[in-house]
Amino acid sequence: MLYTTFTVGEKEYKLRLPAKIAVDVERKIGKSLLAVFGEGKMSDLPSIETIVTVLHGSLQTYQHGITMDDAFEIYDRYIENGGSYAGMIQVLVEVLKVSGFFRAAPTTGAGKKAKQ
Repeated sequence: MLYTTFTVGEKEYKLRLPAKIAVDVERKIGKSLLAVFGEGKMSDLPSIETIVTVLHGSLQTYQHGITMDDAFEIYDRYIENGGSYAGMIQVLVEVLKVSGFFRAAPTTGAGKKAKQ
């Protein structure tokens, strides 16, 4: 199965959004996952709540039992370890690629590293 790898400190997470979870995330955020990025204007950028909601959904396939609170903690650790809001958006773009939202998805199950 396809996934992207997200490293926070010493911990590595496999991220992917299969169809059912993608639909659940879209219901929670009230729009399609592609609409999360709007038209590229600053006012269109996703809120931290939206970013963490997508992160939470993308963790569900390989990290069973991760709660929304866990996802907020992972995001906070990512920031504490030198990550940024903009960097997290790049991670989510990689998640969407391996989840079939863009044609550039990798074709092996080995995963693709998302930079911290």
